This record gives sequence, structure tokens and C-alpha cells, in this order.
Amino acid sequence: MGITLSDIAKKIGVSTATISRVINNDDSVREETKKMVEQALENCDYKYRPRRKSTKGSNVNSVMVIAGQLSNPITVTYIRGIRERLANTLYKVFVAISDYETKNEVEYLQYAKEHGFAGIFMLNVIENEALIRMLNSIESPVILVNRYLRTKDTDIVTVDNYRCGFLSTQYLIDHGHTHIAHIAGPSNSITCQNRTLGYTDAMNQYGLKVKAQDVFHGDRTYKSGLEYGMIFCKIKPCERPTAVFSISGTMAEGFADAVIQEGLSIPEDVSLICNDDSSKEYVRKLKITCVEPNILTMGIAAAELFLERVKNPNSQLRRIVYPPVLTDNGSVKNIDQQKSKIG
Repeated sequence: MGITLSDIAKKIGVSTATISRVINNDDSVREETKKMVEQALENCDYKYRPRRKSTKGSNVNSVMVIAGQLSNPITVTYIRGIRERLANTLYKVFVAISDYETKNEVEYLQYAKEHGFAGIFMLNVIENEALIRMLNSIESPVILVNRYLRTKDTDIVTVDNYRCGFLSTQYLIDHGHTHIAHIAGPSNSITCQNRTLGYTDAMNQYGLKVKAQDVFHGDRTYKSGLEYGMIFCKIKPCERPTAVFSISGTMAEGFADAVIQEGLSIPEDVSLICNDDSSKEYVRKLKITCVEPNILTMGIAAAELFLERVKNPNSQLRRIVYPPVLTDNGSVKNIDQQKSKIG
């Protein structure tokens, strides 16, 4: 039995997928890796026939939407906007779920490239070398939604996430809160980073201290919000923050469930504000004050940007930034007002 690609992959410490990409002249493989693989193939006298590249893509009327998860209603609304705008065009929309894993994002990009998709929408993106190499090898339009990359320019539709964080925190401060906790997101998310930076800057601007124990890093899920809620309830009442700002509605809901289950009231015992309110009718009929853009409008705008890029492929890249809008749903208590009544 002759030597296999799997044998060669184990010998030089790469995956068989990487060897396959080298064999098929994929530009996404680093030059040094490519040379190492080619040398190994030559040393093992492995005979291969490079795949002929198709002169016509098989999915020229299809676009791929790469999303982290479908459990977040915000993501679903972005996708609905994209689908609505493309509904009366030739383009069909396919959705791929990455589970917020870089490896999955790169693999879906590779698939879209190899199968000739007309365009790609990325609703979540984790910037790293492998992702950038792959994006650099793709000729189809790539539209980032509420995301951007530091090391590569693309067409973007986003909200001012820094302003989201600043405005949310400022609103709490304007209502008399000086001890404000923050449910942050993953450190590798630029969107979450910018919202947290807005929170930090607002606190600093008003001369308020950001305490390390008051910043909890969640993972955007309901479960992580619930986890912080349980931690919050164990803090002595005299040391407990009077308000909480969450970077997402999903985590805010988890937090709210936890504190209510422990006998606390929103907003009487703790005020709550979030970005991207994930449910207008919360399970406990508690509406959360939120700062967010019109998500559906952003999805429609992303699809429009794609159509413009297809029509004018060499035109200047565009970044459309929507301002956040604050909706007061009664989950923030005015401490100053209460003090004045007592006085």
C-alpha cells in the first residue's frame, strides 16, 4: 500500500486539508507552508494531479451569510433584512453557523470561494492571520455587518458601538447612579471591546472609578448573564452596584432572571440597561431599557451594499455607520429623584 496524504500530513505536522489546498493551488496557504508541503510531496514521490479550476462558479446566484449562532434574535433580524432586500433578485441566501469559532469561519469562507458564491456576509468575525489570508484570496464581495477588521478594509454596515457603550453608561449616570457594574463580552470581539471602551470612558469622564470586580466578561449567552446575576446577588447590599450595563440583551435577560429569582426587583433594587435588546416582550413581561440601532434596516443596507458592489466592483469601499437610539422601557431608576423626595 502506497503512502497517503494522511501519512504525509502526520510526518510534517499539518492537516490533510492544508495539503489538499496546496495541491489545488489555493492562495490562502502561507508561502513557507506551501514550500514545506511541496517538498514533502516530492520527497515521498507522491503523484498528484492539480484540480482544474472551474471557469464558472456553480453558485453565481447565491450568497452566504456566516453567523455565530441563530439563538440570538438580533442575528436572525440581520438575516431577515438581508433576505428581504434580496428576495426580488436572482440571489438565494444560504446561512452558515460558525459557533464563534475562527476555524469554522475560515472553512466556510473556503467553501464559498471554491463553490463560486457571489458574495459573503459576515455577521461575526474574529480577526486573525488565517482569516485575513483567506479573505485576501477571495474575489467575491465580502460585507461585514456590525463588525470591522483592523488589518483589512471591506464594505461595512455597522452601528457606532463605542457610542452605544458611552450613551448607555451616561444614561445611568444622568439618573444618579455612580456605582455601575458592566457585563462585558468576549475579549476577541471588536464590537464588545468598543462598547466596553464606551462604558469605561463615560465612567472616567464623570470621575467615577471602574472597579475590576464590577466588570464581568460573559460570552453573549443567556447562561453567562444568569451566572453574573447569581454573583451579583451574593454581594453585600451596602457594596452592591445600583445599576448594571450589559453589552447584549441576551445576557441582560439572564441577569434579570437571576436577580428576580433571588428576590430582587428591577429597577427598585438594581437598574438595568443593555445594548441590542433581544426581546421586546421579555418572558417576565419586563422590558429592558436599551440602546440599539434599527437592526432590520442594517440588514437591508448590507444587502444593498452588496448589490452596489456587484454593479460597481471597482468603486471605493464604503462604511455605513448608524447612530444608536435609546429606548426607555422603565428598567432604570432615577436615584436623584428619589433623594429629592426623601429630602
